[in-house]
Amino acid sequence: MSGGRGEFKGAAPRRAVLFDLYGTLIDIRTDESDPAVWGALAQYLGYLGVNVAPEQLRSQYLKRVEFQIASSPERHAEVDVFAVFRDIFAAYGRVKVSRENIIAAAMLFRSLSRRQFGLFPEAAAVLRRLRERYAIGLVSDAQWVFTEPELAICGLRDLFEVRVLSSRFGYKKPDPRLFAKALGALRVAPTHALYVGDNPARDLVGARRAGMSCILFRASGNGTGERPDAAINQHAELEAALGALLPVE
Repeated sequence: MSGGRGEFKGAAPRRAVLFDLYGTLIDIRTDESDPAVWGALAQYLGYLGVNVAPEQLRSQYLKRVEFQIASSPERHAEVDVFAVFRDIFAAYGRVKVSRENIIAAAMLFRSLSRRQFGLFPEAAAVLRRLRERYAIGLVSDAQWVFTEPELAICGLRDLFEVRVLSSRFGYKKPDPRLFAKALGALRVAPTHALYVGDNPARDLVGARRAGMSCILFRASGNGTGERPDAAINQHAELEAALGALLPVE
């Protein structure tokens, strides 16, 4: 036996479908500009011994995000929000704060700023059916400190064989390395894989750079010069599109 999941010599190679998360599987909208978000968060931080005024907290958050991007050597630099909050705790805290409290503060920030959050209709059901025929992976521009618990909330965490989140690597799509990491972990060649996303500039361009086919979900506009292999408006359409583009022998 060679390879994963019971592959034998001479068997057809594995096929993989990689997914974007936000805007593709999870319908989300956030508002981090709302002053009430920073006011409530500053009050909570006070209980942890971190004394910072709401407007100062917002200013420090934005400055530290900008600093991470400006100091990165990456063309498509990504930030790590956990590190942003860790540094704010260090700068304004009176006592040593645990990793768990930093994560809790970051998750509170996310929950306060969320305005819309939920799975697109049929997304989970389609993923479960696809797992019977394909290796399934996640490649997302996402903050691990938010995304890992949100996957659990939506019941998606155990549906992916591999999860590649940009905040763990310091760069984001369309950098092809993110796609390559997922394909390497799944032991699937790019020619036997397809990516599903909603953002042409990140998802379509990134998939093409990685040598993959791509299906766009509810994409508004394109402007990339690249054409997707298919476009869908509902997840119920995905299986038929995959059957044509990435048949399982």
